[in-house]
Amino acid sequence: MAISKIHPIRYSVLDCINYIVDRDKTDGELYVSSFACSVHTADLEFAQTADLGSRHGSVKAQHLIQAFAPGEVDAKTAHEIGRKLALELTGGAHEFVIATHIDKDHVHNHIVFNQVSFVDHHKFRQNINTFKQMQRINDTLCASYGLSVITNRENKARPYYDYKDLKTNNSHRQVLKNTIDSLIPLVSTFDELLAMLNKVGYEIKGEAPSYSVKKETDQRFIRLKNLGDRYTYDAISLRIKYRSVDATPYIAKPKQAVGLLSDLNDRLDKIKNPAYANRVAISEVKRIAATYAFLNEHSITSVSQIAKAQEEWAVSIKEKRDQIRSVEAEIDKLKIICEHLENKEKYNGVYASYLDSGKDKSYKEAHLGQMLMFESSCKILSQMGVSPSVTYKETSDRLNDLIRQKDNLYASYHSDVSNLKQLNIAAKNIDILLSRNETSKSKAKSRNKDERISD
Repeated sequence: MAISKIHPIRYSVLDCINYIVDRDKTDGELYVSSFACSVHTADLEFAQTADLGSRHGSVKAQHLIQAFAPGEVDAKTAHEIGRKLALELTGGAHEFVIATHIDKDHVHNHIVFNQVSFVDHHKFRQNINTFKQMQRINDTLCASYGLSVITNRENKARPYYDYKDLKTNNSHRQVLKNTIDSLIPLVSTFDELLAMLNKVGYEIKGEAPSYSVKKETDQRFIRLKNLGDRYTYDAISLRIKYRSVDATPYIAKPKQAVGLLSDLNDRLDKIKNPAYANRVAISEVKRIAATYAFLNEHSITSVSQIAKAQEEWAVSIKEKRDQIRSVEAEIDKLKIICEHLENKEKYNGVYASYLDSGKDKSYKEAHLGQMLMFESSCKILSQMGVSPSVTYKETSDRLNDLIRQKDNLYASYHSDVSNLKQLNIAAKNIDILLSRNETSKSKAKSRNKDERISD
């Protein structure tokens, strides 16, 4: 049996996180992990995500507590259940830090998650149904792990909101959304998600990013993008990217910071010192946090690696741009070929009948337009060097393959452009940081020199 409660954080997210990741309470941070953020810079990343939203409020994060009965579960299982509860409650769209405390007779989880979603930058809405939804998720997870569940809740009178939820959750769209939410933690790519949907009885049509899905018993297809901002192709792909895939996430540790990452990490630790609270602009905090996250993600630890990565991405962008132009030219050519192959195959029977009639003039006059189309298409195909044995179907398949190839190239191209843009920003931030360090060192040397002269 597990009891859960949730309350908002309106003041210091850092203080709350420092409390829950206490090494004495978590066996030296053995039972501490995070989702879509780093444990030790989570407060800065929460703030950076929140700044991307259109509205600011007093609530900065939510603090969820999940307590288990004494002796019913070990810390490892409790941590795993807590992660699943947080992922399902937030839909995998909010950064969070989870810590399992073992310092009391009952094991309990503390989960701090961002008030603002990193997918659509909407706020987490806490209303009369939030606690009931959390209880339902909590009870379902406990039952799946063989833990006891409180059963006397159903004896209470059921308010209107419960019946409203039941009606809404039974709609085709809501069932599909619930199914997608439950499958996201189980897959590693969007294609795997589509395969899983197909396995559970959904028919899928269309291509990325415009997929449509329909239950076999339903009459109409539903476009994923029409389910809401969290169910577009890009949003689901992002949720899959940041989902929990580690079978033992509670032992996950931050990567060893070296080189530039170590300098940035030290800078962040220094900024967090209360003595510097009023001396450092929030823009600098965001800049350093963003630079650290980007360089850490791409394992860039030195200035020389930044220059090398800039060169590699610049070359990759040029190559992909050339590939896209080449593929688009081939696509334009195949579109013309497909058009004339279709005419050729469509009117081939008419022209064959004309030849079988001994080139009868009355037949030709009756079918003159179709025959002219056939002859014109054959002439153009010959001029383009298309073999008479080539069919419309094989050319159309080739055209569709090239269109998919172009879409993939565009996605990769835009990804490289985005990475290069972020890397250039990171390089500027590093230059500013290094120049400040050099200025500080020169000032220190100057002070030491003046002191020696005065002596």
